[in-house]
Amino acid sequence: MKKISIFIVIFLTFSCSDSKRKKEPERLQIKEKGIIILKSKQTEKSIFDIVFRKIEDVEYFKDFQMNSGTVLNYGNSEWKYASSVLQNKNKRIITLEKIIETDESQSKFQILDTLHINNLTENEFISIGICEKNGKADSRIITIIERPENAFNLETFSEIKRAWKANFKTEKIEKISKIKGIRCMNESSGI
Repeated sequence: MKKISIFIVIFLTFSCSDSKRKKEPERLQIKEKGIIILKSKQTEKSIFDIVFRKIEDVEYFKDFQMNSGTVLNYGNSEWKYASSVLQNKNKRIITLEKIIETDESQSKFQILDTLHINNLTENEFISIGICEKNGKADSRIITIIERPENAFNLETFSEIKRAWKANFKTEKIEKISKIKGIRCMNESSGI
């Protein structure tokens, strides 16, 4: 009986340690209409662990071109978050980044969440930081907009296809299910 008890204890010890080693990093992917949201629950070093000055210096983005970047703010919140749009062929990645103040003259950044958008049509584009919902400006809003034929004559775009918002409390990019009332400024208006 004693030998059986010792065998069970040894077996359980090794089986528990094996399960810890085999455990894969948690990674949640949500696929919807060509869009992938990668969540940051990973145990291995990833893009979410890197503090950087220029996002192009992050190895993961070496084949991407920086399209735009903006600081995000809403209401009385401090200027603690930023967003970048990177592009590689038909793939675009939007990041939510935390601004990290350092002793140096320039701030650094750390990625908190990403939104992957694939295969935009020629008439679609991404807008960040210049949108409003129900008449209230909100730089946290990220949209995919369908460009109308008379785009240069419009002051705002209202043909919103999909929208997300950077949630400062959860530090995640979250889908906006009710896009009615969202409009974005046309930075090319009148040019």
